[in-house]
Amino acid sequence: MAYFQENSEPMLALEEMVDKVGVRNVLYALASICAAKSDHIDSAWQDGALAAQWTKTANVIEKTAQ
Repeated sequence: MAYFQENSEPMLALEEMVDKVGVRNVLYALASICAAKSDHIDSAWQDGALAAQWTKTANVIEKTAQ
């Protein structure tokens, strides 16, 4: 079973979040998580290329949320 398979517990929890705060806020939260991952990877692993990928992902998600 896929983690986010329809009617799975994680999918229902995500749907509940979207219902409660809206898609835009869920996307902003995901963008924030990606940005934090970028900062952590850059400082802890000194992997600028991987950090840049997370930053790019954060920016795409944030732009989508707008």
